[in-house]
Amino acid sequence: MNRSIGAFILQLSVALYLFATGILGFRQVGEIRTAALAIFKPGGLTDIIVILIAVCAVAAGVLLILELFKIEFNITEVLLIILIVVWAVFILLIDIIHPISNRMPDFVDYLRGLGSHLMVLGGMICATKRFGSR
Repeated sequence: MNRSIGAFILQLSVALYLFATGILGFRQVGEIRTAALAIFKPGGLTDIIVILIAVCAVAAGVLLILELFKIEFNITEVLLIILIVVWAVFILLIDIIHPISNRMPDFVDYLRGLGSHLMVLGGMICATKRFGSR
């Protein structure tokens, strides 16, 4: 299938972002931990959830990079759909509920964060065979 350079760059950037976000999740920092703490209290359950999401993010990032080189795995689609759902919940918690329940950040910073989270969500959707253009 002939893909545009834009789709290639979008898939590469989403793969790298997921990989890096997953690695940060293993270190118990970053966006995954922030989202988990918005739902659960600090402790064992939160750590387990963060690690599970981090494993999915790293695996999806690696598999997306491999797909760029025409090495495809059936599990990639399942991981992406799981991460799309998790990411949508993440956007709801971090970008909508958190600013309402806490002090609203600077509006421009808020828009920048929301925009980057929506770009990642859109990139994951485009990278799927079911919803995207592949």
